[in-house]
Amino acid sequence: MPADNSNLNELKIAASEQRFRALVTATSDVIYSLSADWEVMRKLDGRGFLKDTNEPITGWRSQNVFPDDLEKVNKAIAEAIKEKKIFQMEHRVLRADGTPGWTFSRAVPILDDKGEIIEWFGAASDITERKQAEEALQKTKERSEQQKRFYETITSGTPDLMYVFDLQYRFTYANNALLTMWGKTWDTAIGKGLLENGYEPWHAEMHEREIDQVKATKQPIRGEVSFPHATLGKRVYDYIFTPIFNDQGEVEAVAGTTRDVTDRTQWEQKLKQSSEELQAINEEMAATNEELAASNEELTATNDELAFVNQQLREAQQKVEEGQTALRLAIDAADFGTWFIHSVTREFITNVRLKELFGYYPDEDLSIEQALAQITDEYRGYVATKLENAIYHNGDYDVTYPVIGLHDNRLRWLRAIGNLKADPSGAFSAFTGVVMDITDQYLAAQKVERAEESLRMAVDAAGLGTYYINATDRIFYPSPTLKKFFGFNPNEEVPYEAAINQIHPDYREKAADMVEAAFTKGERFDMEYPVIGYHDGNIRWVRGIGTMQHYDGKDFFTGVLHDITENKQDEMRKNDFIGMVSHELKTPLTSLNAIVQVANAKLKNSDDQFLAGAMNKANIQVKRMSAMINGFLNISRLESGKILIEKSDFDIEELVREITEEQELSVTSHYISLTECAPITVYADRDKINSVISNLINNAVKYSAKDTAISISCTVNKNEVTISVRDEGIGIKPTDADKIFDRYYRVESNNTRHISGFGIGLYLSAEIIQHHGGRIWLESEPGKGSTFYFTLPLKN
Repeated sequence: MPADNSNLNELKIAASEQRFRALVTATSDVIYSLSADWEVMRKLDGRGFLKDTNEPITGWRSQNVFPDDLEKVNKAIAEAIKEKKIFQMEHRVLRADGTPGWTFSRAVPILDDKGEIIEWFGAASDITERKQAEEALQKTKERSEQQKRFYETITSGTPDLMYVFDLQYRFTYANNALLTMWGKTWDTAIGKGLLENGYEPWHAEMHEREIDQVKATKQPIRGEVSFPHATLGKRVYDYIFTPIFNDQGEVEAVAGTTRDVTDRTQWEQKLKQSSEELQAINEEMAATNEELAASNEELTATNDELAFVNQQLREAQQKVEEGQTALRLAIDAADFGTWFIHSVTREFITNVRLKELFGYYPDEDLSIEQALAQITDEYRGYVATKLENAIYHNGDYDVTYPVIGLHDNRLRWLRAIGNLKADPSGAFSAFTGVVMDITDQYLAAQKVERAEESLRMAVDAAGLGTYYINATDRIFYPSPTLKKFFGFNPNEEVPYEAAINQIHPDYREKAADMVEAAFTKGERFDMEYPVIGYHDGNIRWVRGIGTMQHYDGKDFFTGVLHDITENKQDEMRKNDFIGMVSHELKTPLTSLNAIVQVANAKLKNSDDQFLAGAMNKANIQVKRMSAMINGFLNISRLESGKILIEKSDFDIEELVREITEEQELSVTSHYISLTECAPITVYADRDKINSVISNLINNAVKYSAKDTAISISCTVNKNEVTISVRDEGIGIKPTDADKIFDRYYRVESNNTRHISGFGIGLYLSAEIIQHHGGRIWLESEPGKGSTFYFTLPLKN
């Protein structure tokens, strides 16, 4: 029986775990399960609120419960366990990021057949934002009550009715005297409008118009009106509405004060009834009172305006003082010299730095004439004239000049900037300014000018054409030499489109795209292309190099063009010669290849092993010769634009497998294998891709030791397939890797001098891949091997 109970409990726990997982999936709350005594936290899905627990742990209370709430949480847990009832309470927790938060936790006991707890299953909600909102609301209420008590303390000693409207005509404050008059409490009156607080419609509309008037004019308004008192009956009230301004000077509320003048009104009526004379006197007194009230209002407004103006003056004075302090700090930080010249007395006051700039000691006196004496002869008269004109005619004063220090005899280039300011009395003017030491900048500018002149001379001597294009408006500024390259006259206007149109049609689109890439991506322009002269029709080959430059806040595309026609013609004649020779060599080589193959066939079963081996080696050399001649022919065709790419659909896996099997038979010195390749259809020239893969494998064989592995693989990535050939050879240095795909380039080292080759295989491979719209690159580590990669677009 005990074993059966144990199995039963295990089944129940398993069922609970299933329910736990289902609830985790279905709810966004934190879910947890605990042992019967709450000591072991079996699972906790914290949902980013609490730290997750995937394995049973103890000590979870100190990890998850906020220390100050631990005692009450433990007490609630003990009570729930004792009474076998649902545990639920709000308490603080330590969130996953270590900060305190609030949760509402509810856990249900899972009982066995005997009514004993076997585990607890619970959920906890993140109520942090709600608790924070409750706390904020409580604080707001406390501040509101405090403000209310503050106002009541101030207004409790007066019988006047005091209140505040917002701009929607709602009461935001009313003192006890007003609440008593209404017969209402604070909670039933505040936040309500005029109608809701017992005002008749005509009365409410009148006050709303007056509030609008105060808002529009920003001026107080005064009036008198009858209104029923809750206990005293109908009473007569004198009131004044005053605007309350915000920091921007706009009306944000209207404050009101109302005084019960019923007794005064009744007394006035009795006086009126008693005699005409008394009535006249009373009217005069009323008029006088109104005038006094108006005067008081004017005085109040004037005082408010004076207070506002004084505040503005204080703020302005503070800003002036702050500006003067900032200016002094800036002058000290910039190491400027400063001066002051009195226009009448010609008093000359300077700081220590200005004396240093003129070679004087700090404790020495320095006059205007002494300062001018240190300026070199060729600039002294010019500076003196500018100075006199600035002091007495308010002329511009921004001059640059050299000085020779009095004591240190040091040459300095200075820039002086001055400003004339009249004294408020009009009796004199003050000429003030600063002096900056610009020796380094001046000498650097001279050096730049000399460098620019040297560059201009070099460009002219080399016969280079120059240009720049403004990135904003794309206006083209070519030099006369560049215009000559394109067949234009030196004085002709040559727009960018006109220059592009003179590029040979076969190269025009690529050149335009490269220029656009320079503007949009900052790429460097470097291209050789032919141009057709606009007037003379001559074809010239040029090499253009250009980059984006930033100057004076603007972007420019600038560069140079070099006439390479003669070099290009020599290169084309060389390529024609190589093509012709290679083509002439193919015919005898084909015959020789046939003879060697026939001899090999006849010697297949011969006993003469020497002769059979010799013919086999001859066959290998003939194949090498054929491969070299084919390479030269392909280079000739490529550079003459006659290479033909015949694309078709084929399975790249089938091609790679054929090449691998063929290489395994012909190459016995290495272990060649196809490690990964699935059937993938590509649209490419099968023969050309065959030559690329074969060339990469042959290079791997040549540059790696015997009995090492060479692996080939192909993988698909989005819309392209990547083929790689990896070896365990000598590797390639980064400096060589940048040039490895250049024509005729070979890595020169002690490890490669014995390896034959012309440096055309990788160049041809790169050109073939580029003609297919693919990419080719390598990854290499010297001493450990290299991996060559190339990509081909998948069939659309």
